[in-house]
Amino acid sequence: MEGTALRRFRVQSIVFDLFNTLVDPDVFRPDGFTRAHRIGELLELEDIDDFVRWWRQMESQRHVNGSKKVVEYANDYLWEHAGRRCTQEELTKVSEIWGLMHDQALLNPRSDVLSALRSLRERNVKLGLLSNIDEREALNWPKSPLFPLFDAACLSCETGYSKPSKEAYLLVLSKLGSIPGASIYVGDGSHDELGGARRAGFGLVVFMKGFLARTKVREPEILEQREAFADATITTLEQLVTLVDSKEDGGHA
Repeated sequence: MEGTALRRFRVQSIVFDLFNTLVDPDVFRPDGFTRAHRIGELLELEDIDDFVRWWRQMESQRHVNGSKKVVEYANDYLWEHAGRRCTQEELTKVSEIWGLMHDQALLNPRSDVLSALRSLRERNVKLGLLSNIDEREALNWPKSPLFPLFDAACLSCETGYSKPSKEAYLLVLSKLGSIPGASIYVGDGSHDELGGARRAGFGLVVFMKGFLARTKVREPEILEQREAFADATITTLEQLVTLVDSKEDGGHA
């Protein structure tokens, strides 16, 4: 575990990011598979690159507008650019393509992650989840072995608030009954989530580097920036348990 000298405080709660922090969809990525590009191929679009760019631009809207299904975005694009609607078979396949990796990640979390979360709960630390996620990616969250381990979960597609907005962080803390200064935020750093947690007043901001280091291609500069910004860097959740135990009053919150 790396980081600067850590301020001691009694830990009330820990708020986690989901993807690439607790589970890694890329572990289940087929070779050469890119979700948006594969959807473009399925729909036989003339300009797949344009579709991929548009799809990425719509990400923030998909994250906060859970009332609109992901397949409807594909349907909208197809109508505007090809003058036709998706068939029911195409809609089903779009849903499968977009949710393939996330379904597997949610349903098959690593045993060491589950063990660490249970250890944290045994220490009377409340656990919260804060995820920028669309309605299709969230489909199997209630079925995940992770689900019963959390005291509160704020999914952006349900709440309408996404990171790094301060409202997103304060909402999950409110559900946990915790204050920012007595809480830890843990994430892989996407969507400026570490900066958002710091601005929301979290007592400790932790960069979870483990999944990124193992399965993702990231510019070293980006990882270095996230490490430098965080109070601590971990590669496993067991290290987070150790960090909590290092706190005052004998360690247990």
